[in-house]
Amino acid sequence: GSLLFTPCSKVGHIFRHGYPYDFQGDHFETVLFNYKRVAKVWMDDDEEFYYKLRPMARNKDVGSVHARSALRRELQCKPYEWYVDHIAPNLVMEKDLVYYGQMFSVGYDKFCVDHLGNENKGSGLSIGTYPCHNPDSAIDNQFLMVTNDGIFRTIDRCLSLNRDDTVVLNHCYDYREADYQFRYNLQDKTLVHVRSGKCVDAGPKTMATKLIATQCTGEDRQKWTFTYNKLVL
Repeated sequence: GSLLFTPCSKVGHIFRHGYPYDFQGDHFETVLFNYKRVAKVWMDDDEEFYYKLRPMARNKDVGSVHARSALRRELQCKPYEWYVDHIAPNLVMEKDLVYYGQMFSVGYDKFCVDHLGNENKGSGLSIGTYPCHNPDSAIDNQFLMVTNDGIFRTIDRCLSLNRDDTVVLNHCYDYREADYQFRYNLQDKTLVHVRSGKCVDAGPKTMATKLIATQCTGEDRQKWTFTYNKLVL
């Protein structure tokens, strides 16, 4: 066959049901080991952002990455920010965020917004609430962000409202459209969909399988807090 070299191309990965090789131990620990090495070599200042998403990786011993970092310098690879800006604009850097981390419900103690495993199942699927994960564990499903531009998003999807005012997951390609704009108010703890003027509401009970934007009433079920925020009252 032939070898085609395509600079700056994007590669898709289809996961198999099983693996033809041995992880030599726990699957999750092996993946965590590899991801931390990637973060240390490639993510520059956003290495710390990775630890906020995967706290259990912070103190994990992954050996020396000196040789890999030296190779990156030798090849004169561009900084991580360049790749986010030009190759993978659906990603986000910590400098672009205002509020992020776990999104805690004020109305329902110890419940957090959760994408319920729907993030990678397609567009138009809902998010809901679920008991808050231990903050020192894997919190991917509950890692929510509000950017400087007012985009409310998960790691891989941006959130908007559908015709029924349900908060749904979508690809981030159209995130500049008005339907994707949200505003979080640090004082009254509401997250408002700008176009409709409605507040994200946890609903009448816990373990909600979807969140609805409703008229703002000031009720606690429309109030939220985030693990991290860059604004101080």
